[in-house]
Amino acid sequence: MSLKSERRGIHVDQSELLCKKGCGYYGNPAWQGFCSKCWREEYHKARQKQIQEDWELAERLQREEEEAFASSQSNQGAQSLTFSKFEEKKTNEKTRKVTTVKKFFSASSRVGSKKVHGFKHR
Repeated sequence: MSLKSERRGIHVDQSELLCKKGCGYYGNPAWQGFCSKCWREEYHKARQKQIQEDWELAERLQREEEEAFASSQSNQGAQSLTFSKFEEKKTNEKTRKVTTVKKFFSASSRVGSKKVHGFKHR
């Protein structure tokens, strides 16, 4: 066999194998054309950027949650005020009914009713 027949396949220029960042080392397709050193640097930068974005998102969501809670508390305060007025009215009504019922069973009303009916209590 001749030397030419053994060299069949894909011919890649050495410059295509070098790291995309141009550091002089060889890149790897698994690392998107970067060498291991440049890949770690790029991955670290991308990771830090993602962490920063996540923090910003978390802070924004926290603020929104606190604002929503504060808003619901103020609405709940108004509802609570309305409910407390309702409770107060209900309590007054109940007290009035109890007072009326007590009047029916008080000693003065019993004495008056005994005289009317003419019964003598022993």
